[in-house]
Amino acid sequence: MYTSSKAKNQRQSFVVGVEYGHEDLFLELELGTFRTTPLHAQRIANSINSVILLEDHMVVIFKNAESITINDDFLKYAYKFRVCTKPKLPPLELSALTHQEREEFIQNQAYIITEEDMKEVNWDIKTAFQYLQQQYDARDQSYFSFSSSSSYVIPLSTHVQQEVQHAP
Repeated sequence: MYTSSKAKNQRQSFVVGVEYGHEDLFLELELGTFRTTPLHAQRIANSINSVILLEDHMVVIFKNAESITINDDFLKYAYKFRVCTKPKLPPLELSALTHQEREEFIQNQAYIITEEDMKEVNWDIKTAFQYLQQQYDARDQSYFSFSSSSSYVIPLSTHVQQEVQHAP
């Protein structure tokens, strides 16, 4: 019988990915399926430092200073873009708010983006780059830096793992 400490260290398969955003454009990047422990899967998800979008490719920079380049011919299946459809509200100067006003702002649904506010778009890298240039009047900008917003680690069930292992 397994003890709880052994169960935590058991390897299983996880789909690991991250979501990054720049303004209202979000990039979901699937890092892959890994056979590892839950803790190591989370470390993999947290290993990305930043993502840079250029006109015809993306550079994923890891915390260990290594990087990979993704373009529409290499790893196209690993990413997808989503656009926030919620109308933009003017920014607030939080330092001018009282404590009570800040508490109310944090819970203000008008500023909270939900999954329903996101629309998946079937864009290649060049289209996403042009969208950001046009949307934010940044025609002279040669790159856009995405900032981290979330990561995910999804365990694959034992049944699915067995099917994958026994696939012809």
